[in-house]
Amino acid sequence: MPVDRRQLLKGAGGIAAATTFAGCLGRILGGGDEGARLWHDTSSAEEEDLERFIEQFAEETGHELLDESVGDMHEQIETATPAGDAPHTWAWAHDWVGRFAVRDDPEILYDGSDDISVDLDTYSGAAQEAITWEGGVYGLPFGSETVTLFYNRELVDEPPETVAEMEEIMEEHHDPEAGTYGLSYNIDSYFCSAWLHAFGGYLYDAEADELGHELDETVQGLEVLDEIFWEYIPEDPEYEAQTTVFNDGNAPFAINGPWELGGFRENLDVGVATLPTIEGNEPNPYTGVQMWYFGSELSDASEEEFEAILDWTEWYTTTEEVVTTNADRHGMIPVHVDHAEADDIDPAVQMFAETVDMGTPMPAHPKMDDVWEPTEDALINVFNGDQDPREALEDAAERIRDAWA
Repeated sequence: MPVDRRQLLKGAGGIAAATTFAGCLGRILGGGDEGARLWHDTSSAEEEDLERFIEQFAEETGHELLDESVGDMHEQIETATPAGDAPHTWAWAHDWVGRFAVRDDPEILYDGSDDISVDLDTYSGAAQEAITWEGGVYGLPFGSETVTLFYNRELVDEPPETVAEMEEIMEEHHDPEAGTYGLSYNIDSYFCSAWLHAFGGYLYDAEADELGHELDETVQGLEVLDEIFWEYIPEDPEYEAQTTVFNDGNAPFAINGPWELGGFRENLDVGVATLPTIEGNEPNPYTGVQMWYFGSELSDASEEEFEAILDWTEWYTTTEEVVTTNADRHGMIPVHVDHAEADDIDPAVQMFAETVDMGTPMPAHPKMDDVWEPTEDALINVFNGDQDPREALEDAAERIRDAWA
């Protein structure tokens, strides 16, 4: 997708988002140039655990895995696939399933419905829906996520229940000349969706095949972003600048995702809460299911490579230690039904789970591919004062319809 949303989501996660093929980890399990190839784009805390699990998997199964940390994942998949250099599997949110499943020149995904041995009922209904497209199974899921409210317990006694309460606290701490701000908040379509949807608006309704940018309710959501939230964030809207402000203790709040939980906990006494209501309306953020995709390279993989990837995706998504570690350390909401409602789930994960329940799954329809970038441009134009919310969203809608045509 043109806007590398997971660069802003997980690929944003901290992070080393800007590097292309950002550093092969320098560690190849099993050695050699050939082997089952696995790509990921993770925060440093997540990468540490992922490396450990890859090693554990190799010890238990004897399978060779070649894993690489890759920035600009979407661009790299698009570039590497025609050249035959794409990975056999990669970790990303579910919203690429539809747009990649319908591609046949070149094929990007592999339908593993006849190959997997795990019962799909192992996973939640929402997770099963996320990994399938028109009867095909294009990966296996390992967690769900969204963005929600982080707060610094040293600056905030209790998380706000309403945006009005939140604004009072932001105002108290906002002093840009002193290097402190009221809020850390990345500006992109995914992060801002909670408020764009809060009054009944929407970006794209896949079932009805309709854009919602020009609705009064969507415009109202952007007005709230412009007039309230963005008044309290640093002038630089880029992810790293925003995240650093909160992580350094210079803002009481951040709106961010579970991929930052581990890193924030290393530096702050951080709390997690659901997003506050706005004028009696509940925010409605986009939500995602993280999955290991089945790449089209599996079609021509050796028997060993094929078995390694199938075994890895099943092992990773069903092994209790992996599921609980992703939940406890990284805020990843379990989609494995045996762990999804565990009594001992981390309170932070409970907050993310409650926010997921408030939200809407990202559309996986191929037409959504053309929605992200124009929408983000509209947000940035409003943030920079170049357009008002209605004009910006109307222009975005026109660009999207032109792309569809």
